[in-house]
Amino acid sequence: MILKSSFNQINEFFSLITNQLRKFYLNSSIYNNKISKINDGDLHYSPSSNILDCIVKYDKKKKNIEDYFINSIWTNTKIKKNDYKKLHNFFWLFSIDLKSSKKITQSIILNWIDLNQNYNQNNWEIDTLSKRVISWISNSKLTYEESSKEYKDKFSKIIKKQINHLINEINRSESFDDKMIGCSAIILLACLFRIKKITLIMDLLY
Repeated sequence: MILKSSFNQINEFFSLITNQLRKFYLNSSIYNNKISKINDGDLHYSPSSNILDCIVKYDKKKKNIEDYFINSIWTNTKIKKNDYKKLHNFFWLFSIDLKSSKKITQSIILNWIDLNQNYNQNNWEIDTLSKRVISWISNSKLTYEESSKEYKDKFSKIIKKQINHLINEINRSESFDDKMIGCSAIILLACLFRIKKITLIMDLLY
């Protein structure tokens, strides 16, 4: 009994060390460089809302992007954990009226990219990241169309970078829901974007 307890303590110790090393690695420049290795190529979205009906649930009542507190949206520190995840998964974009300002919507995304372009355990976990990618892609009329080349480059790179991270981490999750939403984000990118260089798809899938 004592021997079994000792083994359990040793396993817990090594598990703790492994998790801490993993966190250190994910926040390191080495890992950031790894998931930043992407092939160039413009993304051309062919939207179809029917594809998302089975995975996306959102408020059908449309709102204007102008109704949000644009200047303080990413600097609000007095926010509950659940609200924080909802904010960073961008599913609220599904409730934005398409007549809203594209410029404001894209500026919000650009601000997010500038502040969160590297791995952050609080808003790069599988569920939040996957929903964010799905939302950005699905709402391309607001998030991508009529934007500058500089913005499109940043937008494309951060989506590919997030997908690279997702592919690295999805098998580590013990949550079936996480794996489902993660696979949905990966498949959505592969199916709904016409990518000029086919090797990009191969990089994402393998």
